[in-house]
Amino acid sequence: MRYFPLLSVLLLLACARTEPVAEAPRAEPAGPRYSLGQWSFHRPLFAGEMDNFEFVTTAGEMGFAGVELVNQFFRDEADNPDFLDSLRRAAETADVELTMLLIDGAGNLGASDPDERDRAVAQHLQWVEATARLGIPAMRINAHGDGSPAEIMDAAESAIRRLARAANERGIQVLIENHGGISSNGEWLADLVARLRDVNVGTVADFDNWCYQRSDGSMYGGECSARYDRYAGMMELMPYAGGVSVKAFNFDADGDEPDMNFDVLFDIIRGSGFDGFLGIEYEGDSLDPREGVEKTRALAERSWPRKQVVTATARERIDSTLRGFVDAGDIAGASALVYEKGEEVYSGAFGDADREKGTPMARNTIVQVYSMTKPITGVALMQLWEAGKFKLDDPLADYLPEFGDVQVYVSGTSDGSMQTEAPDRPITVRDITRHTAGFYNGGDSPGLQQAYEAADLRGYKNTLSDLGEKLSDLPLLFQPGTQWHYGLSVDVQALLVERLSGQPFDAYVREHILDPLGMDDTRYFVPEADRSRMSSAYNRAADGVLTQLPDAEAHDFNINRQPLTPGGFGLTSTLDDYMTFARMLVNGGTLNGTTILQPETVRLMRTNHLADEVTERLWLPSKGQVGFGIDFAVRMRPPANAEENPGTVGEFFWDGASSTLFWVDPANELTAVLFVQLFPYDQIGLHHDFRRAVYGPFRPVASK
Repeated sequence: MRYFPLLSVLLLLACARTEPVAEAPRAEPAGPRYSLGQWSFHRPLFAGEMDNFEFVTTAGEMGFAGVELVNQFFRDEADNPDFLDSLRRAAETADVELTMLLIDGAGNLGASDPDERDRAVAQHLQWVEATARLGIPAMRINAHGDGSPAEIMDAAESAIRRLARAANERGIQVLIENHGGISSNGEWLADLVARLRDVNVGTVADFDNWCYQRSDGSMYGGECSARYDRYAGMMELMPYAGGVSVKAFNFDADGDEPDMNFDVLFDIIRGSGFDGFLGIEYEGDSLDPREGVEKTRALAERSWPRKQVVTATARERIDSTLRGFVDAGDIAGASALVYEKGEEVYSGAFGDADREKGTPMARNTIVQVYSMTKPITGVALMQLWEAGKFKLDDPLADYLPEFGDVQVYVSGTSDGSMQTEAPDRPITVRDITRHTAGFYNGGDSPGLQQAYEAADLRGYKNTLSDLGEKLSDLPLLFQPGTQWHYGLSVDVQALLVERLSGQPFDAYVREHILDPLGMDDTRYFVPEADRSRMSSAYNRAADGVLTQLPDAEAHDFNINRQPLTPGGFGLTSTLDDYMTFARMLVNGGTLNGTTILQPETVRLMRTNHLADEVTERLWLPSKGQVGFGIDFAVRMRPPANAEENPGTVGEFFWDGASSTLFWVDPANELTAVLFVQLFPYDQIGLHHDFRRAVYGPFRPVASK
């Protein structure tokens, strides 16, 4: 089973939280501190042309605030206090901080042989003492071993846990780097570190070192036959990062690394909130080490500053794009709102909300957001998770016992007969947060399709309890955890909120999210006094003809009080209301002094929870290079081409059936909301073009 970033830390938080935490003042960061990686000078060090003391002095002369030492250059000095004390004094004289000690050649902590593991732990413990003597707060180790990835995982977890406990007693954090073999598989390493969070193990996220399989079976020597995507890998490791290795090999005429996009990599770093030292390491062989280091640092310094996204030019692009869709007759009206760094940077409304009445689209127009209800439901559920009401990997039936006897569909016929089997494992709460529970939501499955249609699960007269009872009597489409299949999971989340909180779902959301944030226009039932502000809905036929749907039909759910208060759809909202929700998320769960979630919880929600082996993902890949967190899609890699939806790596987002859209971009502190009322869901490229208008022309990203 896959483990996920920050899980153990957040479990402790869930038990400890009693009162909301006030919003911290948002100050403009002064910029990163840079440390110099000793490996940059490995050639002169191994050749005897430079010693460890000269390296430290050089780092100070070059203006670095810290240095990362490598034990290979003083392999025999682990238990030499005179040497270690002298090296520490040299750093003090050079006015540089010793930030990390990188440990190599001390044995394989993931070895299958228990005796070999014991020897590796003993050798590493010597270096724990050396690290403490040097006054260094962190040591980097490797998770190398033999056997299958799962076997190495289990062996490494056992050994590293012992090592980390001893290191913690000395005030030292153990960090694991993506550094060859299976440790260079980002998902594998993130899972290992997640298992070890209770002993404070973190990562060193290296810009390179993503080859996890070589043709000759070696760790480093042969041709790479399997390489992990560097951008997805950095996304996997940054939630745990205690260090970052900013590495370069070559430079083009503009000073860029031709095989890595530093802008994207620094987006990931900024978006993660990392505020430690950035280690500069030049690993090429075409330049003198000092020159290579200077070029690497210069590229980092150029890549760090956050560039303004929504400029005057961008505002003109957004206006032109939205107006163009209206003028072409593809939509009746659209409105959009964008915030950047806490400030409104764009607002615009075009066309009609009600074309027949000539009512213009406006900033305060009320729209039906459909599936953009889901993230609000997810926030409600995770508030209860913070309160310790459940754990994500608990069986769902622990809290909703009606799901304790579900079966899994095998085959069936159109007359309603079905063959089923027992589930391989129970549905977990995590499954309903990431759409892997197995609930059917359409498609050609004889027997199952007819049974779901007959159950009328989302009939407006059902309560959430009715929905749960009916759903639990129906077979699952697939074994829990094996596929991503969008649908009813978030309605089950709403039922879980009701059961855990003891409140009706809509009352809970009103009391704990909407009212505290002042989202007065976000609701299921729209009172008559506000209905003149509701946008009509429109259907665009295959031939491009746009038809206004009758309001009585399109608005039926929201202008009549219904027993059903679904978690997966049903809310209405305005631009400013939904933007308030988005801004709370980009701020880490707090807005204007009101705390809805803790920052660690928001980070967990925007972390990918889909393992690579979940390959059946319905239409999710159409959203771009994404995974899925807790009720959000999460962008893991840059767009591969101009046709993909634009966006920043690390953003999280969702949309609605009526073609509404919002996203949160932590790297740029940007939030965007787009409102239209168009069916069927965006067949005209509106989302793509709106995103392109915000971010500008497509630029290919190096992916070697």
